Amino acid sequence: MPEHHLSSLVVHAKPDALDDVSRRLEDEGCEIHARSEAGKLVVTLEAPHQRELSDALTRIQLLPGVLAATLVFHHVEEDEETQETPA
Repeated sequence: MPEHHLSSLVVHAKPDALDDVSRRLEDEGCEIHARSEAGKLVVTLEAPHQRELSDALTRIQLLPGVLAATLVFHHVEEDEETQETPA
């Protein structure tokens, strides 16, 4: 069944690597909503499958300059095209 996964993450990066980590997060498909000069970023990430989302989180955790990446929120929606309408 087709799904759409939306998650939010808090990423803690080394302050001196913040710009590089931000670019890498965007390359990974993340949207950055907030960042602090102390190295904290609030990002969202979307994927069509949970496995892709999990793989992306692992890649983010392993990025150079990332100290931690924590999943804060995860929401799943079925694709509207596959949802049945009640009779």
